[in-house]
Amino acid sequence: MTMTSLQTESPPPIDGIFRALADPTRRRVVERLNRSPASVSELAQPFEMALPSFIEHLRVLEGCGLVHSEKAGRVRTYRLAPEPLKLAENWLADQRALWERRLDQFDDYVLKLKEKRQMNMVPLFQPDPKLDLVLERTIEAPRELLWTALTRPEHVRQWFTPKPWIITDCEIDLRPGGLFRTRMQSPDGKEVNDRRCCYLEIVQNERLVWTDALLPGYRPSGDPFITAVISLQSQGEATRYTATAIHRDEATRNSHEEMGFYDGWGTVADQLAGYLKTI
Repeated sequence: MTMTSLQTESPPPIDGIFRALADPTRRRVVERLNRSPASVSELAQPFEMALPSFIEHLRVLEGCGLVHSEKAGRVRTYRLAPEPLKLAENWLADQRALWERRLDQFDDYVLKLKEKRQMNMVPLFQPDPKLDLVLERTIEAPRELLWTALTRPEHVRQWFTPKPWIITDCEIDLRPGGLFRTRMQSPDGKEVNDRRCCYLEIVQNERLVWTDALLPGYRPSGDPFITAVISLQSQGEATRYTATAIHRDEATRNSHEEMGFYDGWGTVADQLAGYLKTI
C-alpha cells in the first residue's frame, strides 16, 4: 500500500467556513465587520476574554478566508471577505432548494394517496331500504362550515330540532366513545327529551356517526333506537348533506318513518342550511 493511498482528501472550504461560524464569538466578529473594517482592539472591546484567546478566534476566521487583515505600523486591521460568505449562502440555497423539491414531492404523494383513497373508498355501509331511512340535501355552504355547525354545542342548539321545539342544552365530547347529548323542550315547556348518545366515528369534514344504542364509553344503553350517520361531500362551493338513520329491525324503521322522519329530519336540514347563512 502506497503512502498516496493512505492520504485523505482535504476537507472542502465550506467545512472550514461553517466551523468558523459555529462559534458565537466569531459570528459577532463577522457581524461587526459587516459594518466596517476594525482593528484588533476595536473587535476585542465587547468581549470579556484575554486578548490571546480572542486573537485565536481571528486566526480561525482568517484561516478559512472569512476575513483578511493588514498591518500598518503597530495596528492590524481586519476586514470582511465576502466570497466565502457567498459560498456558504449558495450552499444553503442549494439545500433549501433540495428540501423544497422533496416537500413538493411529498405533497404530491400525499395528494395522490388521498385521491386514490377517495376513488377506492369502500362505503361505511350500504343502506338497507327495509331497515334504514335516508335524507339528502344540497346545502349552499362549504362542508367545513357544516362540520362546524354539526360539532359545536353553541351551533347545534340553534338548528338541531324542528321549531317550535328548542334545544335547551347540548354537550359534545368529539371523539370516538365521547358523549353527544341534546336536551329538547316542547313549546309549552312541559315535555322534555334528554337524549344521550355515543360517537362511533369522526372523520373531520366528511362523516359523523353516533348512536343511542351506546352510552359514552361504549356502555350499552337500555333503550336503543337508531344509529345516525351524517356524510358531507363537497359539490363545488356547495355540500351534499346525507343523513341516514340505521335501525335494528323493520318495525323500528317503519315506526320512525310514521313518526315523521322525512318531515322532521328534512325540517332540521332546512334549518341547518338557513342557520349557516348567519355564521
